[in-house]
Amino acid sequence: MQGKQRECIRCGRTYRGTNRQCGSCRSSDRVCACGKAYRGTSSQCMACQATDRVCACGKAYRGTSPQCAVCRAADRVCACGKAYRGTNRQCMACKATDRVCACGKAYRGIQRKCSACRTTDRVCACGKAYRATNLQCQGCLTSDRVCACGKAYRGIHSQCMACKATDRVCACGNAYRDIHSQCMACRSSNRVCSCGKAYRGTGSQCMACRATDRVCACGKAYRGTTRQCMACWTDSLPRPVHSARVRASNNTRRARKRAAEVAGPVPAEVYAAIAASGNCVYCGADSAHVDHIRPLSRGGWKHESNLVPACAHCNLSKSFALLTEWRPDRVAYGVAHSVKVAAELARLTAEAVELAEVAS
Repeated sequence: MQGKQRECIRCGRTYRGTNRQCGSCRSSDRVCACGKAYRGTSSQCMACQATDRVCACGKAYRGTSPQCAVCRAADRVCACGKAYRGTNRQCMACKATDRVCACGKAYRGIQRKCSACRTTDRVCACGKAYRATNLQCQGCLTSDRVCACGKAYRGIHSQCMACKATDRVCACGNAYRDIHSQCMACRSSNRVCSCGKAYRGTGSQCMACRATDRVCACGKAYRGTTRQCMACWTDSLPRPVHSARVRASNNTRRARKRAAEVAGPVPAEVYAAIAASGNCVYCGADSAHVDHIRPLSRGGWKHESNLVPACAHCNLSKSFALLTEWRPDRVAYGVAHSVKVAAELARLTAEAVELAEVAS
């Protein structure tokens, strides 16, 4: 029995049911037999009511409904005009309200507590310890999916990131396309990682700490934060996009080289002599590359005084980083084995001191 359309005698809200009051007015603060405090009309909290079930589609889930969330979801249009897929009569934006948590934090959402207060230390069924509000760790929640646009992706959402993104205008006036309410510049802030490195971004760790040792589907071992090695990611790009990126990169580097020349181009024989002058100054391995101690993109000169022999791993991992932003162990080795590296580190340190004095 679904009941008829009614108006709550207490708050005036329109709802559908058989009771004289809406669910919100009938709800009260309760304490479950498991000790958990909750608000509702049932004698048990949602966790105690939930049971392990198997949906008709074959998916195993835990809950109180006869169907899993995917099967219960339907394509809907909210009163605000937004199209969405779910089980609620309103989209998430319309359901959300401005709230103040018991901890004093102001937030916008549908939960009675802010995310920080709802987050707890948990252990997933797979044995992984994690801290979140979900009953499963991110790895178990994630699955391989195919979006309606045909793109294969891995995640927990029903759409790929490109389809979820919309054209937006940030409060700062910057136009962008994303799923966030602020552009990247406004969401970024100056942070200090647990390793001590200062960086600017939105993550809680610097890029070096977030990187892990991985093995790509092609079999290549690499270290990074992406699911593919650089070669596979490049191959996956559409040919016109890849060609445009290569042309733009080459043009930019050509311009930097010309701007960084001190007394004309550095002859090829000078590069060959530096590469053969000894082992990598950063780790002692066989040198196969020539590194610009201060990258051209960061104001370095295209001159012999800025060139040192380096192995492929050190040269590529250092990339556009200054010595003060790169691995301290490799920099310390370079200072001990190269006068050029020691001089550049001294210059960077002096620049940092001057900036600090100006700021103070």
